[in-house]
Amino acid sequence: MTPTSGVSPAFDDLDLVILSELRIEGRLSWRELGERIGLSSTATADRVRRLEAAGVIVGYGAEVDLSKLGIGLRAITEIRLDRKADPDVFENLLAQASEVQSAMHVTGSHDYVLMLACSDVATLDGLLMKWREEGGVEESSTRIILRAIDLTADIPR
Repeated sequence: MTPTSGVSPAFDDLDLVILSELRIEGRLSWRELGERIGLSSTATADRVRRLEAAGVIVGYGAEVDLSKLGIGLRAITEIRLDRKADPDVFENLLAQASEVQSAMHVTGSHDYVLMLACSDVATLDGLLMKWREEGGVEESSTRIILRAIDLTADIPR
């Protein structure tokens, strides 16, 4: 097997195809995945288990339609903390908020980028106010997500 440039030599092009297929549909059976990539189900299972053991595949999840749960607003929020604020205090507040879908500490003019899922604008506003009062947020910039774009829809198999 020939290593792919920029990828650890322990992983090859077929591993990348497996990862791509599993990112699109993580519930594929070994047989279905094997048919897509041209391997037996046993060889496919062995490769996936190797990727899991190596920590490349760290978990599987379900894509959830949040609107069915009454969550009608998704947003991307950038946060800048006051210089005197304790980042641990802010990060603890993030961990307590179920509306925070993901959080990244980043470089640039802001300190954090958050993906939020709220029931409505009032909930979003309440979160931002709480973080200003208790978490040392100096500035925030929020963009409401109008729709997500499915980048896997036209991937040829």
